[in-house]
Amino acid sequence: MSMHFVLTAPPFCSLSRFCSLPRPTCSGRWNIEWDFTFDNDALYMTFEGLNESLQEKGKKVTWVGVLNLDEEIEEDEQRLISKQLWDRFRCAPVWIPRRTIELFYKGFCKGVLWPVFHMVNYIPDGGESTYDEALWHVYMIVNRKFKEAIVGRFHEGVDSIWIHDYHLMLLPSMLRRDLDRCRIGFFLHTPWPSSEMYRNLPWRVQLLEGMLGSSILGFHLFDYARHFLSACVRLLDLEQKLTRGALTVEHHGRIITLRVSHIGIHPERFQRNRENEEVNRLCKAMAQQYQVMDKCVFGAIDDLDIIKGITLKLLAFEEFLRAYPVLRSKVKLVQFVVPRPSAVKKGIREEIESHVNRINEKYSTPENKPVEYRAGAVSFNERIALYRLTDVLTLTPIRDGLNLVPYEYILSSGKTQPGRMILSECTGCSRALSLTVRVNPFDKRTVADVMKLFVTACEADKESQTQTDDKLRQKANISYVTEHSTRDWAESFLRDVEKVYEPSRPVPKIGLGRMIQPLFEFEGFDHLEIDTIYSAYKESQRRLFLMDYDGTLEATGSNEQVKAWSSPPSERVLMTLSKLSSNPKDVVCILSGRSRSTMEEKFSSLKEVGLAAEHGFYYRLPGSTEWHLQMVWRIRF
Repeated sequence: MSMHFVLTAPPFCSLSRFCSLPRPTCSGRWNIEWDFTFDNDALYMTFEGLNESLQEKGKKVTWVGVLNLDEEIEEDEQRLISKQLWDRFRCAPVWIPRRTIELFYKGFCKGVLWPVFHMVNYIPDGGESTYDEALWHVYMIVNRKFKEAIVGRFHEGVDSIWIHDYHLMLLPSMLRRDLDRCRIGFFLHTPWPSSEMYRNLPWRVQLLEGMLGSSILGFHLFDYARHFLSACVRLLDLEQKLTRGALTVEHHGRIITLRVSHIGIHPERFQRNRENEEVNRLCKAMAQQYQVMDKCVFGAIDDLDIIKGITLKLLAFEEFLRAYPVLRSKVKLVQFVVPRPSAVKKGIREEIESHVNRINEKYSTPENKPVEYRAGAVSFNERIALYRLTDVLTLTPIRDGLNLVPYEYILSSGKTQPGRMILSECTGCSRALSLTVRVNPFDKRTVADVMKLFVTACEADKESQTQTDDKLRQKANISYVTEHSTRDWAESFLRDVEKVYEPSRPVPKIGLGRMIQPLFEFEGFDHLEIDTIYSAYKESQRRLFLMDYDGTLEATGSNEQVKAWSSPPSERVLMTLSKLSSNPKDVVCILSGRSRSTMEEKFSSLKEVGLAAEHGFYYRLPGSTEWHLQMVWRIRF
């Protein structure tokens, strides 16, 4: 009997990058074309080898994700595209409005989670909070859409589900509710921050609870797993254990295993293309364009992201040029920068470009421009060409989950080049590779001194063609990268998922609504439709409305967080409450943790509305002005 796997990819990091891209024809119909560009992203290059591997083993694989489209697709076209994707590729697209995806990806994932997980404390201008409750609501909606797509199509037919990355941290527990015996693997492709940093998130408990719906949790490095366990212990009061040699944590009677193994690259893809005609042509063209003959080339490809520390690299290179004037004519920094779908703040781009311009204006000569800077998309062949041109790969991120650029560089440079690297000590892969000098990216003087050592080594290379020690280390690096491929990583992870036993057990479900995390809800809980509510309202003789104030009657998002405490509810809210409470069949009560005086001030015009202040310690009945003290707790005590 074949095993059935469902693999989900983070929204926007979309289905088209690892599966297919729908394109409209002249007749207005949609053709589905297989697209293997993978956006040059290692996570999606993983799936090419993984898909081949699972098919060889007779295992069915279904891909679930969001299509990478810029325009909205009509509902009838959605059905057509979904059917073709399923019939041809076993792909199940999740249809989410583009505006929702934008708020989800750029707003919450990149705006809130990404900085925290990379240990960056970001305080916006004006002191506004980045922790917007509305964005959290969008994050929950998208995760729920994925859950509905999986459960709605497969329900009892799923053996294993593999969920990828921080975009879908709530999904494991959402799935656990309906597929309680399903084996769920979750792999986090970013770092996990220290518990001191993570606890700043208002939704820290909900996110942890979401991930703990998994059977196996995967992390790149032990440090990340350790930080995750610390968060579980400190925030959820859970106990970590060693179970048969594996790190585990118990949650609601289930044992969740933590697994440390890092992703790799697709070695055959780089080895196959290293010497192709197009790469050779591009390599010659770049060498001529950037005038790198007889120079030591410090090369790099980075995403345009503050996390990548491009500014720190430029400052260190500037320090090198200042401190070692005799070597200025012998070096070149070639920096490629790739913008990603998430919004790049204008100030970051401008800061990088200003550093490049200043360095070139100060140190350029008619024969040499120190920095060659290019921002834009980089094709796969261009990546290989730059790697072949590079003498010393130089990466200075301030925090990186793994960073696979060094792996790509090792295989692209091959056995004939030394494959030297300057890597930030905050780069996950830096600990595993030879020929690497690990540096503090904030210490520009030390980085400059390391650059000087490598320039000297490049000069020695020209005099001696042996480089025996470096060649041996490069050979070891090539062996390591080849043996730790994406395919090996994925197969190993899924083998562990297959070994998991998930007994059927009732899942505890508590919670009432939007402001309480929806991972655990009452049995039979359904999100109500407006038509259903209105029909029930018309048919009933007595109606009770219990409404929370903060976050329900008054949205306390980022730029309203402080003002909401002093400003009254909107006129529209007050008018609606007044209309409801004027109906003799309706009883309306507002609940809040605020004081009696605050509640009276905000709802002074609503005489027929009941109020509960300080979480019910004081209450005022509808139509009354007298406050009562809740004494029941004293009697029971």
